[in-house]
Amino acid sequence: MKPVQSFPSKWAVAFVIVPMLSACSHWSWNPRDWFGSKPEPVPAPVELLSIQSTSANPAGERFVQTWEGARLVVDIYSDSGIGRAVVKPRDQGWPLKIAFRLNLTAVEDFEIRGAQNLRWSLGHEPLAQPALIDVPYGAYHKDTPQIEIQWVDHYR
Repeated sequence: MKPVQSFPSKWAVAFVIVPMLSACSHWSWNPRDWFGSKPEPVPAPVELLSIQSTSANPAGERFVQTWEGARLVVDIYSDSGIGRAVVKPRDQGWPLKIAFRLNLTAVEDFEIRGAQNLRWSLGHEPLAQPALIDVPYGAYHKDTPQIEIQWVDHYR
């Protein structure tokens, strides 16, 4: 008769310990990470461009500039849905990349007039989220004194 072992067999120990050790690689050893994720920091507004509204009702328009990575994003808020503005560089000159985020219900047309004249038609359907328009290279140059932007919200 074989003697009874008081310890579990080495195979049983391997089946318990190996999965536990592999799970440890996915676990954070930092106590701050144990209780939920951190919210993304809100980008701080900057004033890199001078933006002057030339609309009939400029009181309902607001422009917020923030950095998102390497591009300057200008958020456009317009109560009337129809507007225009003149954008000029400040002391540092034009940023390398600019994008306009249109926080409107729907955008029928968006135009940029600078070194090139560009126009986007975004249709007649309501927007589920704000439209982000990256300004393509060549729409403005480093010596372009200003660009003019214009937008039309079809649903207002």
